[in-house]
Amino acid sequence: MSDRTVSNIVNEVSIAIWNTMQTLYLPQPTMEMWKLIPKDFEQIWQFPHCFGALDGKHILIKKPPNSGSSFYNYKHTFSVVLMALVDAHYKFISVDIGSMGRHSDSNIFSSGALARKMNKQTLQLPQPASLPDYNQTLPFVFVADEAFPLCDNIMRPYPKRNITVNFENKIFNYRLSRARQTVECTFGILASRFRVFRKPFEIKIESVDNVIKAACVLHNYLRNEITISNYVQGEYDIMPDNQLLPLSNNNSRSGSSAFLVRKKFTDYFNTVGSVPWQKDSVFSGKY
Repeated sequence: MSDRTVSNIVNEVSIAIWNTMQTLYLPQPTMEMWKLIPKDFEQIWQFPHCFGALDGKHILIKKPPNSGSSFYNYKHTFSVVLMALVDAHYKFISVDIGSMGRHSDSNIFSSGALARKMNKQTLQLPQPASLPDYNQTLPFVFVADEAFPLCDNIMRPYPKRNITVNFENKIFNYRLSRARQTVECTFGILASRFRVFRKPFEIKIESVDNVIKAACVLHNYLRNEITISNYVQGEYDIMPDNQLLPLSNNNSRSGSSAFLVRKKFTDYFNTVGSVPWQKDSVFSGKY
């Protein structure tokens, strides 16, 4: 078969996989789902009121014909972006695929479906609530890294200048990192299972989006239906440094309410919400 025929087959099969399996294995989150996800994050990763771990990766592609610099990213390669929200079990909750690599990473998130629904308050998220033995009300949040803005519903780590001599902030960063590692591990599992992510895609840009969507829904199917051990660091092959590139840091300014929310979580993790091993972890440099 010719390359064109194979490419068409791959594209058609990817579309069929997504259309058939998406409603079963990557459905639109409902209010009931939003209520269950935080329970798992609190039980497994000891981060309460967490709706999921948020991150994005640049998926490398061969420069599309006549595209100019549209897909040219900050690492001087060509890419589309996979923005993902994952749960406590390394499964995708939501994916947003296809943003051009040239767009600034802050704009990629703010223009995406998840951010738009957050701003319009149409995600059906539960209202802020208090935690056991803690009389402060806290909103439900997504955990993320420095590529995302700090806001009332997105928690990112304290910058290095704020943790040098502040042990409580280091505790917060450790607890956030512990919950946020779920999304990094999910990307690692995805790339290990589906080797197409290990080198730049050389198919039509429309097909790239369809293949990525199919891989994400198949990933969830395998997590649901096949008994496998929980992912641990080192269980899968290490990705080459130039594949699945991280988003660049977001330097947008945050509102005072977002700083207050992060401060409340910091206080909670250092008082009634502390866990026995957190101090030793921080002393060993895990923050």
